[in-house]
Order: sequence, then C-alpha cells, then structure tokens
Amino acid sequence: MRKVERLILRIKPAMTAAALAVVFAFADTSAPTDLDTLFADKEFALPKLDSTYRTAASEVPQHKSAGKEQDGVFVLQFDAIANFDAAQSRRSKLQAITGYSIQMHFDAPFYKLRGGYFTKKSSAEDKAAELSLQNISAFVIKIK
Repeated sequence: MRKVERLILRIKPAMTAAALAVVFAFADTSAPTDLDTLFADKEFALPKLDSTYRTAASEVPQHKSAGKEQDGVFVLQFDAIANFDAAQSRRSKLQAITGYSIQMHFDAPFYKLRGGYFTKKSSAEDKAAELSLQNISAFVIKIK
C-alpha cells in the first residue's frame, strides 16, 4: 500500500467518530421543537368524503364543439424520440405493425413519428383507440 492510502485508512475512523459526536451533541430530543409545541395534543384529520361533494356543477366542462364533427386533416402521432437511429428503428416497427406510411418530422429536439391521414377527427380517434388495444399509444393531431 502506498503511504497516502494508509493515511486515509487511519483518518476515516477518526472522521466518522467526530461526525457522530457532532450529530449526537445537537440531537437533544428532550426539549420540544417549535412544531411540537404548535401541534401539541392536536391531531389533524381530513374531513370525511361523501356524495355531497360530488355535484353536477363539478363535472368537467366540454369544449363547445365537442359534440360536432370536426373536419380537417388529422394524423396520429405515435412517438417523439430524440435519437435519430432509435426513431428510424421505431418508425420501421410502426410501419410493419400498423400498415401506415409513418413520417418523421423533426421538431427540435425530437423526431416525431406520425402517420394515418384522416378527414374526420372521430375516425382518427377511433383508430387511436383500436391501436391502443394492440398496446400502441397514439394521439390525434390536427394539421390543417
């Protein structure tokens, strides 16, 4: 062993003992802290939840055109990958599984994998739901 290594091995136990002495010196548990005196003999309990908290007004608001059929050009976005080689590999796998021509769009710093062109949003959403049954995640994007 070198002299430095031997010196470090001798100093380590001394430093550990000194650190423990400091911790125990300041760890006086007999005196209550400010938080102990603030919450002394008071236990905080959450209120019970019941059906009165659930009202019709608390439903999630829908977009005004949610019930209407939207026209335009919609695509499915499958992934956004930062590595070009990984994006190319994923693109070829998606093309084989879905049968779509998957396009790569670079939007710094990601390569976005998109495919499947639809004129109705509902048909694009239906296809995304169908693909989710095959464990392929995709979401709908309107491009025009």
